[in-house]
Amino acid sequence: MFNSIKVITAGEKGKLCREVGWNILQTMFKGAPYGILFMVLLELFAPIAYQKPINTEFITLAIIGLFITLLLQLFIGKKAYRSSFITAYTLSSETRLKLGEHLRKLPLSFFKRRDPGDVTALLLQDMALVENVFSHLFPDVISSIVMAVLMGAILLVADWRLGTIAIIFVALAFIFLFIFLKVIKYFGERQLKSRNAAVSRMMEYLLGIKVLKAYNQTGNRFRRMEKSFDKLKEDSIKLEGIPGPLVMVYFAFLEIGFLAILFFGVQFLENGTLGIPIFLLFLIIGYGFYEPLKVMSEFMGELRYMNMAADRVVATLDTKVLPEPSHDTKIDQYDIEFENVNFKYQDVDVIKDMSFHIPERSITALVGPSGSGKTTITSLIARFWDVGSGQIKIGGRNIKDVKNEHLLSYMSMVFQDVYLFNDTIYNNIKIGNPHATRDDIFEAARQANCHEFIQKLPDDYDTMVGEGGSTLSGGEKQRISIARAILKDAPIILLDEATASLDPENEGKIQEAIRELVKSKTVVVIAHRLYSISDADQIIVIEKGKVAEQGKHQELLENEGTYRHLWDEQQRAHGWKFGSAGR
Repeated sequence: MFNSIKVITAGEKGKLCREVGWNILQTMFKGAPYGILFMVLLELFAPIAYQKPINTEFITLAIIGLFITLLLQLFIGKKAYRSSFITAYTLSSETRLKLGEHLRKLPLSFFKRRDPGDVTALLLQDMALVENVFSHLFPDVISSIVMAVLMGAILLVADWRLGTIAIIFVALAFIFLFIFLKVIKYFGERQLKSRNAAVSRMMEYLLGIKVLKAYNQTGNRFRRMEKSFDKLKEDSIKLEGIPGPLVMVYFAFLEIGFLAILFFGVQFLENGTLGIPIFLLFLIIGYGFYEPLKVMSEFMGELRYMNMAADRVVATLDTKVLPEPSHDTKIDQYDIEFENVNFKYQDVDVIKDMSFHIPERSITALVGPSGSGKTTITSLIARFWDVGSGQIKIGGRNIKDVKNEHLLSYMSMVFQDVYLFNDTIYNNIKIGNPHATRDDIFEAARQANCHEFIQKLPDDYDTMVGEGGSTLSGGEKQRISIARAILKDAPIILLDEATASLDPENEGKIQEAIRELVKSKTVVVIAHRLYSISDADQIIVIEKGKVAEQGKHQELLENEGTYRHLWDEQQRAHGWKFGSAGR
């Protein structure tokens, strides 16, 4: 439960004081009727025990007191109920926002190491479980513990012998409760792992349905998803079924504890060391003493399971974000320099002692074989990761000395895989500059060659594009992403394979859009189609994480190196066509 408290309160446990206070007060008033009923019973036994008449006035006052107590209990219960839910959902909302903010600041390596289904489960299901702890379980656990402690104290004061017997059986029962919680933890971890795997397989199946249909693999992949859900079912049954007998043993010890109180109480009555009123007290309160402990065991099992979800949230919140400088550094020049940069990803050297300079307001192309480290370079410039050693400078300033949000404000990025939000085209473009006017957005769309096709859509700029831009073609999405970048008007442009998978018509339109985008900017472009970057101010050839060559197109062709080899290969590929060999 402690991790759940840490998560929901952001380490400030005082936020729960009001909720805990109202629940303790409610519990005390729940226990008050036991005391009143005991006093009524004593009065009813007065003729036998003390040879005096029944005090009917006292019984009447006790009944009135009982009624008032019940009214107060209703009032305080309402307050406790409202406090529990308002506190739980308010703190949960704050924690969700905090978690989202933390995820935003994490390096991309965090997401690369995880299955998307795992992150989805963290945000949705794990946080829902933590929220449930404080909206439902926490008040009940507090009530059960307080009620048991109060009743136990009363029993010990009334008769230390019977009170000790009652507590001994609680201690024996708690041994099995402890084992029960350990078993819950073991099978709960397995069930959570199966749950996350099932979510991942479902996402994989839904997102890849087009590919699966194309290759007639929907059945095979469905069986893979079906298998993951079968595993989830199996682990869920084990989570519920295997710990069950331990709970029954725990309950049995509590029941035997009450029987032990009765047995020894009768013995003490017979030898005259226990009065009838005290025995009646144990009959009334003794059984009630065990009831909250039974209820608590049910809640503790759920709480232990839900706390595992909190452990995952805590582990995420404890993941270190990219460090921010204490004082921001302003950038007023936009040349980019790599100085002896090294970078590893999962202990694999990706960038090795790399140094180069990209002048301000120039176009620099990064080329090289797949997997050579080109995309990693753009990610390092944007500081999605931190370098292992060396420095990356913009305008002579180490990018680590610039706050991340400000650093990214200097950059616009257009990648091959465009993601559009499930919103209108207008709002998707406006992401580039939230303060832009409608006319600014229209102008950016015109420059990006997408204004014309947008006007042909059913709702014009107010057309919803679906999750990821699913209702648009690849070329249309690409042009909208360029319009977004044009609207941002950042001094540094990063282009990663922006036209690699497009047809000639779309490629031509996007090349025109890119020409508008890169005017007077510092541009870093990754391209496989070498003819598209032959006019670049400089071309840097990357091979196995190192700079293999650097220069202009013609110079590199004359060097007869890696660039010349890539160029010749592409020229041969352009001459390839479908047909039978030997015709």
